Amino acid sequence: MHVDGFIAPGFAPVQAAFEENFAIHGEVGAALAVRLRGAPVVDLWGGLAEPNAGRSWEHDTVQVVWSVTKGLVATCLAILIDRDRLDPALPVCRYWPEFAAAGKQTVTVAQLLSHQAGLPFLDEPITLDQVAVPDALADALAAQRPVWEPGTAHGYHAVTWGFYASELIRRVDGRTVGAFLAEEVAGPLGLDAHIGLPAAELPRLAHLTTIAPSDPALLDLGSELGRTMLALPELAAPGADHDPSVLTWEVPSGLGVTNARALARVYAMLGAGGTLDGVRLLSPETVAGVTSTVVAGPDRILGDHTAFSLGFMKPETTFFGVSADPAAFGHPGSGGPLAFADPATGLAFAYVTNGQSPLNTDVRALGLIEAVRGCLGR
Repeated sequence: MHVDGFIAPGFAPVQAAFEENFAIHGEVGAALAVRLRGAPVVDLWGGLAEPNAGRSWEHDTVQVVWSVTKGLVATCLAILIDRDRLDPALPVCRYWPEFAAAGKQTVTVAQLLSHQAGLPFLDEPITLDQVAVPDALADALAAQRPVWEPGTAHGYHAVTWGFYASELIRRVDGRTVGAFLAEEVAGPLGLDAHIGLPAAELPRLAHLTTIAPSDPALLDLGSELGRTMLALPELAAPGADHDPSVLTWEVPSGLGVTNARALARVYAMLGAGGTLDGVRLLSPETVAGVTSTVVAGPDRILGDHTAFSLGFMKPETTFFGVSADPAAFGHPGSGGPLAFADPATGLAFAYVTNGQSPLNTDVRALGLIEAVRGCLGR
């Protein structure tokens, strides 16, 4: 195993912690990027991108980052809010009239984006065939009756959140979320980030590998949690993370393909109030608004305490315990990847791994975060 990349003076303990993950914690392939007040201080990668073939992780390797994708989608939504094209206080049906069906006429954009709408799954699971026909999927999403009265509870919409959010973008802007991300975020910031992966990028893709399997017997497929996590069952098929017939479609809650370097740039921009390297995507006021806590407390789906802003997860609970600062925000992904901004310290942190663990924020990421904070004297 060889680690490559760059560390700024004073950040050697971070590389040591990164290497320790391979030596002690079963890391397969991974990348870590950290920015401090906008400037890169850590950019490391190492291990294997495709263990079965012995292919090494390279500077330009990308991978499926599961729910870390939600932070990219939330950034797209924030741009529409910043341009006064989307108002979180208004009912969703103002932008998407059909959404009013089944008693959802008063559900606000803010409730939908903060996992309060009661729509964590559909009566009939979503299929990739539906995803391929946005109008058909939108009809199914709009027809769904909430599982709970919207606004009375919150629960993680693991898969459906991205589809509802992306349809809002399509209704307001006309572009799909993948096109919007490419043209309004990835292009201006120079990001290697995709929702809907072009076939030409497949050779750079890391393959996910389970290093600590979860017990499938613990997931009751008929429970709200089980139905939520398998709202699009084809995502759970072995090899879906590197299957071109899956990755070509836009699945905006989880099939974002990117790397740590790109994620750190996004969160550095957000943490600095919407501008990075002279490129302004958002106003500081909008960033503050979309990253402020909307709801916190018991999560009806996850069975843990969670907190959300308008699409970002907040670190006010142990589920995403990456910072003691309530102004911090970001998102974890299934298996171990995560990214967040800590505006008070100017820290933007992103970690991706193809060694999948059942923990939402496991020892590998926490050790890296601790090492970074140690270098900052915090």
